[in-house]
Amino acid sequence: MTQPRMPRLIRLPFPGGGAEKNSSWWVYLLQPISVLVLAGLTALLGGLFVAPQGYIICAAISTVIAIGCAWPWIGLRGLDCQLRFIGTRTEEGKPVEIEISITNRWPFPAWGLAIEGGFHLLSEEQHSGSESPVIAVSRIDGWSRTKHRWQFVPEVRGEYPLANPRLITGFPFGLWKAEKPVKVLSRMIVWPRRFRLPPLLLPGGTQSCAGQPSEGTTGRFGQRTAVREYRPGDSMRQIHWAKTAFYDKLVSWEREGYANTEALVSLDTHPSLHRGTGPNSSIEWAVRIAASICETLLKQQISVNVVSDAGSYRAKMHGNQTIAMLDWLATLGTDKTHEVAKTGKAKARSRSAGLNIHVTTIHSSGISTDSVVLVTGPDGKATRYENSNTRSWMTIAAEGNIESQVRAGWQRGLGRSRHAV
Repeated sequence: MTQPRMPRLIRLPFPGGGAEKNSSWWVYLLQPISVLVLAGLTALLGGLFVAPQGYIICAAISTVIAIGCAWPWIGLRGLDCQLRFIGTRTEEGKPVEIEISITNRWPFPAWGLAIEGGFHLLSEEQHSGSESPVIAVSRIDGWSRTKHRWQFVPEVRGEYPLANPRLITGFPFGLWKAEKPVKVLSRMIVWPRRFRLPPLLLPGGTQSCAGQPSEGTTGRFGQRTAVREYRPGDSMRQIHWAKTAFYDKLVSWEREGYANTEALVSLDTHPSLHRGTGPNSSIEWAVRIAASICETLLKQQISVNVVSDAGSYRAKMHGNQTIAMLDWLATLGTDKTHEVAKTGKAKARSRSAGLNIHVTTIHSSGISTDSVVLVTGPDGKATRYENSNTRSWMTIAAEGNIESQVRAGWQRGLGRSRHAV
């Protein structure tokens, strides 16, 4: 097979693509093939009862319909399409390259090809059911193999492609769309978008006897017992400057005390507590907030246990656990993991003796002083919460940017009296 010049790829709504999902019966009558079938029946009746010339018109229309349906089917039988992602992981809103390879085993060219399915829609209007965007290839020469790359910007977390992509064509008349599965060579995990948060003071543990710190427990007060690597948030008074100069990196004193290095992040994912769909839904923002909190705590070498209605994940403070945790959050609540039942009640919230952070919405009945509450309206977007006496740690409303609101609440701290100083 020869290697011709690269075909031009364009983004176009394919004729008839996407209209079948949200349409009434009369929409099908407006499709080109339906109009031609009605015209052919009318010509046949005209030939039977009016004039024999109607048979000629009926035969011509039938020929057009036959060619319009057979050509796409025959053309796809000689085509093979493969798709792979350039990379294995990315983040919401960051572009990633996708490479497609199409092999044409027929001696004649193929026109009007497109790939659709398996990718999230790129706007809220498309999420509501309008035509989906596709990648269209204008021409593939006969007996050839062509490759092309294009950039895709995922707006929602997940494991892509979300469904099996299809190679489709309706050439030459667009009367009927033939399709063939695309072979996926590699997949892409899209992490939830995170935002930077300042270090949080480590929570203090319960002392068995006041003034009796234990050497087996580390903290921020008491006698100096050892040295360790610097943790974000450590005071400059805790730096061991001689060891810092020797190792050419910050080294801190380790002290006696009662400080918990465990955190429990409860994430409410039950559908009854969330509103909206797509990238701006409350469930997606809840996952983004939880991912930002967990990543910040892991950087402070705090073990994190994430608990949701769909499952749980424990990330230890030792080793690089951030990647595995983000992989788990990327597919949380999607068809790649255990789906949450759409009926019944949300799972009861669990607690631990260490640091507890609860990410939920205003529809939850378990809001407490360690809750990060998303206030949602009927459409799923954040809205104003009129009750100023909320017991939550943070209330995320529509005023301003959600990220800045979380960052401001995080800087104020969670129950400062509960933290070691």
